[in-house]
Amino acid sequence: IKCTVTNCYYNKSLGCTASTLSVNGRNADESRSTSCHTFIEQKPGLRSSVDEPKSSTDIMCAADRCVYNESERCEANNIIVNGKNASVPEETCCSTFKSQYVLYD
Repeated sequence: IKCTVTNCYYNKSLGCTASTLSVNGRNADESRSTSCHTFIEQKPGLRSSVDEPKSSTDIMCAADRCVYNESERCEANNIIVNGKNASVPEETCCSTFKSQYVLYD
């Protein structure tokens, strides 16, 4: 997991220390309609006791229209979570999201 949400409690060196990551986005058609529900804003005095990002994290995914969603689990090889200066989960997104449906102009 690459996480650019540097003000998240679980972010360490652009990685994630959470043992489980939860992505929201039921009925999402694009990445900005998803969010990292695991996000907790880093507050002064609030520090994670985990020093290193997890080498493997269980990724639960409610974005049912994503090609990587397999029975509510993310099967992507890599995942990128973005949301610079987020203060709530809705200000984050899963940039790896890819819609099952091709949109034509």
